Amino acid sequence: MEDQKTTATAIASPASQEPDNEWIYSNEDREWPEPPPEPVKCQYCGKLRYHKGKELGALGNSIFWIPAAIPCKCPEAVEAAAREKAEAEEKERRQKEEQARLLVERLQGNSGMRGRFLERTFENFQTPDSQTARAKETAEKYADSFGNLERKKNGLFILGDIGVGKTHLSAAIANRLMQNGRPVMCMTMIDMLARIKATYDKREISEGEILKVYETIPLLIIDDMGKEPATEWGVSKIYAIINARYEGYKPTIVTSNYTDTELERRLTPPGGDDTTARATVDRLREMCEALVMEGQSWRGR
Repeated sequence: MEDQKTTATAIASPASQEPDNEWIYSNEDREWPEPPPEPVKCQYCGKLRYHKGKELGALGNSIFWIPAAIPCKCPEAVEAAAREKAEAEEKERRQKEEQARLLVERLQGNSGMRGRFLERTFENFQTPDSQTARAKETAEKYADSFGNLERKKNGLFILGDIGVGKTHLSAAIANRLMQNGRPVMCMTMIDMLARIKATYDKREISEGEILKVYETIPLLIIDDMGKEPATEWGVSKIYAIINARYEGYKPTIVTSNYTDTELERRLTPPGGDDTTARATVDRLREMCEALVMEGQSWRGR
Protein backbone atom coordinates (compact mmCIF):
# COMPACT_ATOMS: atom_id res chain seq x y z
CA MET A 1 0.00 0.00 0.00
CA GLU A 2 2.89 2.34 0.69
CA ASP A 3 4.18 2.05 -2.89
CA GLN A 4 0.72 2.71 -4.24
CA LYS A 5 0.32 5.76 -2.04
CA THR A 6 3.64 7.26 -3.20
CA THR A 7 2.73 6.74 -6.85
CA ALA A 8 -0.68 8.34 -6.49
CA THR A 9 0.67 11.39 -4.70
CA ALA A 10 2.53 12.33 -7.87
CA ILE A 11 -0.73 12.08 -9.77
CA ALA A 12 -3.01 13.98 -7.42
CA SER A 13 -1.78 15.53 -4.21
CA PRO A 14 -4.52 16.80 -1.88
CA ALA A 15 -2.36 19.72 -0.84
CA SER A 16 -1.52 20.79 -4.39
CA GLN A 17 -4.91 20.23 -6.03
CA GLU A 18 -7.40 21.07 -3.29
CA PRO A 19 -6.03 23.77 -0.93
CA ASP A 20 -9.20 23.74 1.17
CA ASN A 21 -8.73 19.98 1.86
CA GLU A 22 -12.38 19.26 1.18
CA TRP A 23 -11.46 16.21 -0.86
CA ILE A 24 -10.05 12.96 0.47
CA TYR A 25 -8.09 10.50 -1.65
CA SER A 26 -8.30 6.72 -1.74
CA ASN A 27 -4.53 6.32 -1.39
CA GLU A 28 -4.48 8.01 2.04
CA ASP A 29 -3.16 5.89 4.88
CA ARG A 30 -6.25 5.63 7.07
CA GLU A 31 -9.08 3.35 7.99
CA TRP A 32 -12.10 3.59 5.71
CA PRO A 33 -15.72 3.07 6.85
CA GLU A 34 -16.05 1.05 3.66
CA PRO A 35 -13.46 -0.01 1.05
CA PRO A 36 -12.65 2.72 -1.51
CA PRO A 37 -12.83 1.95 -5.25
CA GLU A 38 -9.94 -0.02 -6.65
CA PRO A 39 -7.27 2.09 -8.34
CA VAL A 40 -7.08 2.02 -12.13
CA LYS A 41 -3.89 1.74 -14.14
CA CYS A 42 -3.11 4.47 -16.64
CA GLN A 43 -3.38 2.90 -20.07
CA TYR A 44 -0.32 4.84 -21.23
CA CYS A 45 2.27 4.78 -18.42
CA GLY A 46 0.85 2.14 -16.05
CA LYS A 47 0.75 4.36 -12.94
CA LEU A 48 -2.12 3.78 -10.57
CA ARG A 49 -4.92 6.31 -10.71
CA TYR A 50 -6.79 6.69 -7.44
CA HIS A 51 -10.20 8.17 -6.63
CA LYS A 52 -11.17 11.24 -4.68
CA GLY A 53 -14.24 11.69 -2.56
CA LYS A 54 -15.95 13.63 0.21
CA GLU A 55 -16.95 12.61 3.68
CA LEU A 56 -20.67 12.64 4.37
CA GLY A 57 -21.97 13.32 7.84
CA ALA A 58 -20.32 15.06 10.77
CA LEU A 59 -18.41 11.93 11.83
CA GLY A 60 -17.25 11.01 8.36
CA ASN A 61 -18.93 7.63 8.62
CA SER A 62 -19.76 7.59 4.92
CA ILE A 63 -17.82 8.68 1.85
CA PHE A 64 -19.02 9.66 -1.60
CA TRP A 65 -16.37 8.61 -4.12
CA ILE A 66 -16.14 10.19 -7.55
CA PRO A 67 -16.78 7.27 -9.95
CA ALA A 68 -13.99 8.22 -12.39
CA ALA A 69 -10.40 7.83 -11.22
CA ILE A 70 -8.16 10.91 -11.10
CA PRO A 71 -6.71 11.59 -14.58
CA CYS A 72 -3.06 10.71 -15.00
CA LYS A 73 -0.67 13.58 -15.70
CA CYS A 74 1.72 11.69 -17.96
CA PRO A 75 2.22 13.41 -21.37
CA GLU A 76 0.37 10.71 -23.29
CA ALA A 77 -2.68 10.88 -21.01
CA VAL A 78 -2.75 14.69 -21.06
CA GLU A 79 -2.56 14.69 -24.87
CA ALA A 80 -5.33 12.10 -25.14
CA ALA A 81 -7.57 14.09 -22.76
CA ALA A 82 -7.01 17.28 -24.77
CA ARG A 83 -7.83 15.44 -27.98
CA GLU A 84 -11.02 13.97 -26.52
CA LYS A 85 -12.08 17.39 -25.25
CA ALA A 86 -11.51 18.98 -28.67
CA GLU A 87 -13.48 16.21 -30.38
CA ALA A 88 -16.34 16.59 -27.91
CA GLU A 89 -16.42 20.37 -28.41
CA GLU A 90 -16.44 19.97 -32.19
CA LYS A 91 -19.25 17.42 -31.97
CA GLU A 92 -21.25 19.76 -29.73
CA ARG A 93 -20.66 22.67 -32.15
CA ARG A 94 -21.89 20.62 -35.10
CA GLN A 95 -24.95 19.45 -33.18
CA LYS A 96 -25.84 23.03 -32.26
CA GLU A 97 -25.38 24.21 -35.83
CA GLU A 98 -27.55 21.37 -37.14
CA GLN A 99 -30.25 22.25 -34.62
CA ALA A 100 -30.00 25.90 -35.70
CA ARG A 101 -30.21 24.92 -39.37
CA LEU A 102 -33.32 22.82 -38.81
CA LEU A 103 -34.94 25.59 -36.78
CA VAL A 104 -34.16 28.13 -39.51
CA GLU A 105 -35.74 25.87 -42.12
CA ARG A 106 -38.82 25.37 -39.95
CA LEU A 107 -39.26 29.05 -39.23
CA GLN A 108 -38.07 30.67 -42.43
CA GLY A 109 -37.38 28.14 -45.17
CA ASN A 110 -34.11 28.26 -47.10
CA SER A 111 -32.43 30.39 -44.45
CA GLY A 112 -34.75 33.31 -45.21
CA MET A 113 -33.16 33.78 -48.65
CA ARG A 114 -35.43 34.16 -51.63
CA GLY A 115 -34.75 32.52 -54.98
CA ARG A 116 -32.89 35.50 -56.44
CA PHE A 117 -30.47 35.48 -53.48
CA LEU A 118 -29.77 31.76 -53.88
CA GLU A 119 -28.53 32.35 -57.44
CA ARG A 120 -25.90 34.87 -56.35
CA THR A 121 -22.47 33.27 -56.09
CA PHE A 122 -18.84 34.35 -56.32
CA GLU A 123 -18.61 32.56 -59.65
CA ASN A 124 -21.22 34.77 -61.34
CA PHE A 125 -20.19 38.03 -59.62
CA GLN A 126 -18.98 40.52 -62.24
CA THR A 127 -15.78 42.51 -61.64
CA PRO A 128 -15.60 45.28 -64.28
CA ASP A 129 -13.02 47.30 -62.33
CA SER A 130 -10.23 46.81 -59.81
CA GLN A 131 -12.25 48.15 -56.87
CA THR A 132 -15.03 45.63 -57.44
CA ALA A 133 -12.47 42.86 -57.88
CA ARG A 134 -10.87 43.73 -54.53
CA ALA A 135 -14.28 43.73 -52.85
CA LYS A 136 -14.97 40.25 -54.24
CA GLU A 137 -11.57 39.04 -53.05
CA THR A 138 -12.22 40.35 -49.55
CA ALA A 139 -15.68 38.79 -49.37
CA GLU A 140 -14.50 35.42 -50.69
CA LYS A 141 -11.59 35.38 -48.25
CA TYR A 142 -14.07 36.10 -45.45
CA ALA A 143 -16.24 33.14 -46.48
CA ASP A 144 -13.33 30.73 -46.83
CA SER A 145 -11.81 31.67 -43.45
CA PHE A 146 -15.13 31.83 -41.59
CA GLY A 147 -14.24 29.09 -39.12
CA ASN A 148 -11.05 30.93 -38.10
CA LEU A 149 -12.25 34.52 -37.81
CA GLU A 150 -11.00 36.77 -35.05
CA ARG A 151 -13.24 36.61 -31.99
CA LYS A 152 -14.03 40.31 -31.64
CA LYS A 153 -14.07 42.00 -35.07
CA ASN A 154 -15.54 39.13 -37.05
CA GLY A 155 -18.22 40.84 -39.15
CA LEU A 156 -18.44 43.00 -42.28
CA PHE A 157 -20.11 46.36 -42.88
CA ILE A 158 -20.53 46.47 -46.67
CA LEU A 159 -21.11 50.06 -47.75
CA GLY A 160 -21.86 51.37 -51.22
CA ASP A 161 -24.31 53.05 -53.54
CA ILE A 162 -27.33 51.32 -55.03
CA GLY A 163 -26.52 48.56 -57.51
CA VAL A 164 -22.77 48.08 -56.88
CA GLY A 165 -23.18 44.44 -55.78
CA LYS A 166 -23.40 44.63 -51.97
CA THR A 167 -26.31 42.21 -51.78
CA HIS A 168 -24.74 39.85 -54.33
CA LEU A 169 -21.51 39.57 -52.33
CA SER A 170 -23.30 39.04 -49.02
CA ALA A 171 -25.52 36.38 -50.61
CA ALA A 172 -22.45 34.74 -52.16
CA ILE A 173 -20.90 34.49 -48.68
CA ALA A 174 -24.10 32.94 -47.37
CA ASN A 175 -24.31 30.43 -50.23
CA ARG A 176 -20.65 29.40 -49.84
CA LEU A 177 -21.13 28.78 -46.13
CA MET A 178 -24.41 26.91 -46.57
CA GLN A 179 -22.74 24.64 -49.12
CA ASN A 180 -20.32 23.73 -46.33
CA GLY A 181 -23.16 23.01 -43.89
CA ARG A 182 -23.08 26.29 -41.97
CA PRO A 183 -26.49 27.71 -40.99
CA VAL A 184 -26.89 31.26 -42.29
CA MET A 185 -29.74 33.74 -42.34
CA CYS A 186 -29.73 36.46 -45.00
CA MET A 187 -32.64 38.91 -44.94
CA THR A 188 -33.43 42.56 -45.40
CA MET A 189 -34.03 44.48 -42.20
CA ILE A 190 -37.63 45.07 -43.35
CA ASP A 191 -38.21 41.32 -43.70
CA MET A 192 -36.61 40.59 -40.33
CA LEU A 193 -38.94 42.95 -38.54
CA ALA A 194 -41.93 41.69 -40.55
CA ARG A 195 -41.17 38.10 -39.43
CA ILE A 196 -41.21 39.24 -35.81
CA LYS A 197 -44.51 41.06 -36.24
CA ALA A 198 -46.01 37.98 -37.92
CA THR A 199 -45.49 36.00 -34.72
CA TYR A 200 -48.11 38.14 -33.00
CA ASP A 201 -50.77 36.56 -35.22
CA LYS A 202 -49.28 33.06 -35.61
CA ARG A 203 -49.20 31.23 -32.31
CA GLU A 204 -47.18 28.25 -33.56
CA ILE A 205 -43.99 30.36 -33.55
CA SER A 206 -43.23 32.74 -30.70
CA GLU A 207 -41.36 36.03 -30.87
CA GLY A 208 -38.84 34.55 -28.47
CA GLU A 209 -38.12 31.65 -30.84
CA ILE A 210 -37.48 33.81 -33.85
CA LEU A 211 -35.38 36.31 -31.88
CA LYS A 212 -33.33 33.39 -30.59
CA VAL A 213 -32.57 32.39 -34.18
CA TYR A 214 -31.54 35.94 -35.09
CA GLU A 215 -29.36 36.21 -32.01
CA THR A 216 -27.57 32.84 -32.13
CA ILE A 217 -27.34 31.66 -35.75
CA PRO A 218 -23.64 31.31 -36.77
CA LEU A 219 -23.95 34.08 -39.37
CA LEU A 220 -26.64 36.73 -39.66
CA ILE A 221 -26.71 38.94 -42.76
CA ILE A 222 -28.88 42.07 -42.60
CA ASP A 223 -29.34 43.52 -46.07
CA ASP A 224 -30.22 47.16 -46.77
CA MET A 225 -30.04 48.44 -43.20
CA GLY A 226 -31.39 51.95 -42.94
CA LYS A 227 -33.58 51.74 -46.01
CA GLU A 228 -36.83 51.41 -44.06
CA PRO A 229 -38.51 54.20 -42.04
CA ALA A 230 -37.35 54.04 -38.44
CA THR A 231 -39.74 53.35 -35.56
CA GLU A 232 -39.08 53.06 -31.84
CA TRP A 233 -40.27 49.44 -31.89
CA GLY A 234 -38.16 48.46 -34.89
CA VAL A 235 -34.96 50.10 -33.69
CA SER A 236 -35.33 48.53 -30.23
CA LYS A 237 -35.67 45.05 -31.78
CA ILE A 238 -32.67 45.53 -34.06
CA TYR A 239 -30.59 46.79 -31.15
CA ALA A 240 -31.56 43.76 -29.05
CA ILE A 241 -30.45 41.43 -31.86
CA ILE A 242 -27.20 43.27 -32.60
CA ASN A 243 -26.33 43.58 -28.91
CA ALA A 244 -26.95 39.87 -28.27
CA ARG A 245 -24.68 38.97 -31.17
CA TYR A 246 -22.08 41.48 -30.00
CA GLU A 247 -21.99 39.97 -26.52
CA GLY A 248 -21.91 36.44 -27.92
CA TYR A 249 -19.15 37.22 -30.47
CA LYS A 250 -21.47 36.07 -33.28
CA PRO A 251 -20.38 37.16 -36.80
CA THR A 252 -22.74 39.64 -38.45
CA ILE A 253 -22.74 41.17 -41.93
CA VAL A 254 -24.63 44.38 -42.67
CA THR A 255 -25.07 46.00 -46.07
CA SER A 256 -26.16 49.60 -46.36
CA ASN A 257 -26.24 52.60 -48.68
CA TYR A 258 -25.28 54.78 -45.72
CA THR A 259 -22.10 55.50 -43.79
CA ASP A 260 -22.10 54.76 -40.08
CA THR A 261 -22.93 58.36 -39.12
CA GLU A 262 -25.65 58.55 -41.78
CA LEU A 263 -27.02 55.24 -40.52
CA GLU A 264 -27.38 56.67 -37.02
CA ARG A 265 -29.68 59.32 -38.43
CA ARG A 266 -31.59 56.80 -40.56
CA LEU A 267 -32.22 54.58 -37.51
CA THR A 268 -33.49 57.47 -35.39
CA PRO A 269 -37.32 57.75 -35.43
CA PRO A 270 -38.58 61.16 -36.60
CA GLY A 271 -38.62 63.47 -33.61
CA GLY A 272 -37.37 60.62 -31.41
CA ASP A 273 -34.33 59.94 -29.24
CA ASP A 274 -31.19 58.81 -31.10
CA THR A 275 -29.72 56.88 -28.14
CA THR A 276 -30.71 53.40 -29.37
CA ALA A 277 -29.62 54.19 -32.93
CA ARG A 278 -26.21 55.40 -31.78
CA ALA A 279 -25.78 52.35 -29.53
CA THR A 280 -26.67 50.02 -32.42
CA VAL A 281 -24.18 51.60 -34.82
CA ASP A 282 -21.53 51.72 -32.10
CA ARG A 283 -21.86 47.94 -31.66
CA LEU A 284 -21.51 47.48 -35.43
CA ARG A 285 -18.33 49.59 -35.46
CA GLU A 286 -16.80 47.26 -32.88
CA MET A 287 -18.04 44.07 -34.57
CA CYS A 288 -17.45 44.74 -38.25
CA GLU A 289 -14.66 45.58 -40.67
CA ALA A 290 -15.72 48.11 -43.29
CA LEU A 291 -15.87 47.00 -46.93
CA VAL A 292 -16.50 50.03 -49.16
CA MET A 293 -17.74 49.36 -52.71
CA GLU A 294 -17.39 52.27 -55.13
CA GLY A 295 -17.78 50.56 -58.48
CA GLN A 296 -20.24 51.41 -61.24
CA SER A 297 -23.83 50.37 -60.63
CA TRP A 298 -24.73 47.09 -62.34
CA ARG A 299 -28.17 48.50 -63.03
CA GLY A 300 -26.57 51.24 -65.09
CA ARG A 301 -24.69 48.78 -67.31
